[in-house]
Amino acid sequence: MKNVLILYKFLPQWRVDFFNLLRETLFKENIELTLVYGKLMGEVSKKNDEVDLGWGIYMPNKFIKFGKLELIGQPAFRQIRNADLIIVEQANKLLINYFLMIIRKFTKKKLAFWGHGLNLQSNSNSTGNKFKRLYSRQCDWWFAYTKSVSRTIQSIGFSGKKITIVQNAIDTKFLQKVYGEISDEKISELKNILNITNCSIGLYCGGMYKEKRLDFLLDTCYKIKNEIVNFEMIFIGAGPEDYKIKEAAFKYKWIHYVGPKFNTDKVPYFKIADVFLMPGLVGLAILDAFAMQLPIITTNYPYHSPEIEYLEDGLNGIITEDSSEKYSRAVISLLKDKGKLEELKKCCKSSAERYTVEKMVKNFKDGILQALFGGA
Repeated sequence: MKNVLILYKFLPQWRVDFFNLLRETLFKENIELTLVYGKLMGEVSKKNDEVDLGWGIYMPNKFIKFGKLELIGQPAFRQIRNADLIIVEQANKLLINYFLMIIRKFTKKKLAFWGHGLNLQSNSNSTGNKFKRLYSRQCDWWFAYTKSVSRTIQSIGFSGKKITIVQNAIDTKFLQKVYGEISDEKISELKNILNITNCSIGLYCGGMYKEKRLDFLLDTCYKIKNEIVNFEMIFIGAGPEDYKIKEAAFKYKWIHYVGPKFNTDKVPYFKIADVFLMPGLVGLAILDAFAMQLPIITTNYPYHSPEIEYLEDGLNGIITEDSSEKYSRAVISLLKDKGKLEELKKCCKSSAERYTVEKMVKNFKDGILQALFGGA
């Protein structure tokens, strides 16, 4: 039996379904999956979305700081010894990656990177991204989040024949099922709790940190409220900048902060909302929006995650110019156009069926088989 090892610096709750299904799928191929994960520290840990996994191996990360530079050590040498293929996140700060790039040259162990290709929240020509380009070919296989990531990897000279496009996803089928089962009574109960009746409702659900641009979003909400008097806004999430939302909710009764909600707990809020507002960084949250038929409205912000390519402007969501005025006008226009809103919701539903965790697992499994047996 072959052994595949995945090293993950932390385990977010939305990744558990993928790992569980991948493990089951690989076992049928006579491949054992080992997952070693750590936990985060500092500001990034405030999103409160880390979990544990019974069959996974939790191994505390070692954090090493040099001024503003933070490096992470993952002491998984025993698991590495038994692995045939090791899959790691493509991140400059992960020290064990450099060790693995060296030993692959002197052993039969194969190394695969999994990631974005570049740090998309930084300038493409930043020092960090230049460094990524230097080492990102030093592996046997690549698991690219999306098609655009594959193009990036090929642009630095890595063979497209050794790249698997995984189409990063979450369990949209489960969310769709829960969404469809929510009763009218449950909806009425939630609206009563929030004191919302006959309103146009906006929703934000995600981490609350700089790249999400909460100041921009709050400014937009004030503009919308000035024109649509029955507009209400719900914020779900946590993070280092959640205080901005708490302060706004304390000041205005039409702004509702409900804290972090995961899995089924967040679904009723999507059910009562009309639009999903995220003018800053869009990542996997777009699949939440698709699964629960809530059109996402964002901007052409230059630092989105790869999943932004799932958004088809005017079909399953809207992308505006990066201006609070343009953004708010687009939201106002959509809230007033119920016909267009319904069209977008229908397209969201069909988009959710294209990006599923089952398809991601199949892609990943196929890539693992090729990396192990197909000429990586």
